[in-house]
Amino acid sequence: MKIQITELIPRDRQSFYRKAFVIEKGALRALKSYDTIVCYYDAAGKLHRTWGDWSATTGRHITSFGGPKKAAWDRMPVEPVPRSLRAYNI
Repeated sequence: MKIQITELIPRDRQSFYRKAFVIEKGALRALKSYDTIVCYYDAAGKLHRTWGDWSATTGRHITSFGGPKKAAWDRMPVEPVPRSLRAYNI
């Protein structure tokens, strides 16, 4: 299965300086912030949270990825990283 890793394009600044990446593998599209996969979209377009925290910088990565702001993020359940993406999570 082909995998594509690209740098996340920010909405509100010029660059994230190689700290945020989008990993596309099959129907999954995941956000890797620093060394952690923090969330992903499934084939149906539903966002799944895989990281149980929030920081200012990673929050900017999440919202640029199309995710919610902090209050809505905090209400989402934390789920495990899908098996097919675990190799990309440190």
